Amino acid sequence: MSQQSKILVVEDEALTGMELQKKLVLWGYEVVGIVSSGEDAVKKALELEPDLILMDILLKGCMNGIDAAKVIMENKEIPIIYLTAYCNSETFQGAKITQPQAYLIKPFDENELKFAIEMAFYGHQSRLSLKKSEAHYRVLAESAPDMIFIINKDLMVDYVNESSLKHLKLRKEEIIGKPVQNIFSKQVFDMQIKALQNVFRTGNSMRVKNPFIFPSCELWLDTRLKALRNDKGEIYAVMGISRECTENNFQEHQQDKLKIGPDSG
Repeated sequence: MSQQSKILVVEDEALTGMELQKKLVLWGYEVVGIVSSGEDAVKKALELEPDLILMDILLKGCMNGIDAAKVIMENKEIPIIYLTAYCNSETFQGAKITQPQAYLIKPFDENELKFAIEMAFYGHQSRLSLKKSEAHYRVLAESAPDMIFIINKDLMVDYVNESSLKHLKLRKEEIIGKPVQNIFSKQVFDMQIKALQNVFRTGNSMRVKNPFIFPSCELWLDTRLKALRNDKGEIYAVMGISRECTENNFQEHQQDKLKIGPDSG
């Protein structure tokens, strides 16, 4: 990847910029430009669309590196590594807002910079792949006939798909971030709360069959609940997928509908 990767160097010291360029070319990267002001950094970044920006913080002109990074972020998704002599807490906190790939303090080791660049490219590509995957699954969820929802540990709604909105006769902004009990009737909420709490407590998937009272109808729903975990394995939400089932089918599985049990499939 390094043979094709383009890097923009933003450095107010001309000699330092040239030294960086020599190293980058030696490592197989293409340096598309060296600029010394925040204004030029924004202009070149938007014009050339480099794969990575090495950004100093103290620059010529009225715009510093952090301000330039903010403008670039608003327009393009380009990873940034800060190379700066400033290590005070205030500067670092300001830089964090722009979510840089790395923050290297001058003078830094040559291998440290090389490693940071390689990790920046790897991390950026991983995030892009994840976004594409999330977008793909989002399209599937939005077009699904089943009702799909995500409830967090505070019993607030984090997500509902289009099918859920149609049945609830509500807009997404009227649901997202709202408590579950504010959306469903007390009868429905009381039936679902035990199942949700059970999944949060045990981490086990659940299957629940209940009648749901919607504004325009009452439906029997076969709902499967699954715990969602973070990188540490902690449960942060429960995803539910509800499918309409007829009352006859519901009666055929009377034992299932009278109690909450482990998901059998």
